[in-house]
Amino acid sequence: MSIRLPSRKRMDAAESKATALDAAHALLIEDGAAAVTLQAVAARIGRTHANLLHHFGSAAGLQRALAERIAERIAASIGAAIASRRRGEASPRDVVDIMFDSFERERAGELIGWVALNRQREALAPVYAVIGSILADFRAVGDRRPLDKVILGLVLLAIGDSLVGGEIAEATGLERVTVREDAAALIAALAP
Repeated sequence: MSIRLPSRKRMDAAESKATALDAAHALLIEDGAAAVTLQAVAARIGRTHANLLHHFGSAAGLQRALAERIAERIAASIGAAIASRRRGEASPRDVVDIMFDSFERERAGELIGWVALNRQREALAPVYAVIGSILADFRAVGDRRPLDKVILGLVLLAIGDSLVGGEIAEATGLERVTVREDAAALIAALAP
């Protein structure tokens, strides 16, 4: 008697990687960065560990690809907010809210923290590249304001807020929105 295994849909390389990244992102959101392992992703999508190694090379490769995907999504949100601001349709606070919401929704702070603490900092290269592109997008031609300082402050505040913002706000007795108000004030002070 032979055993019939359920057939799996054949996917091309791009489709397989996208499916794996969807699963990795879902694991990050549901269970945190520590849950994003090659084994867990493979189990979630019905593939083998070897299949994921073929596509990503290592756990660090998977983390890098996930960081790249998250960075692209955050950059798209922030880019749209900056464009709205330039058209006079958004306030500095609107830009801050979109940035902070993007970092929190995508769980960027947790992924960045996990990767950094595991000394896989090369996996964060896509995040660093996106921060540079945000700065370039933020800065209009000929603009001499210290926008590098604005982006540095905003990104660090957004990362920290997405990681432990609620807990730190509670510990200080302040509303969580206080950090967003401070971030908007940073924009107003450095880049009026």
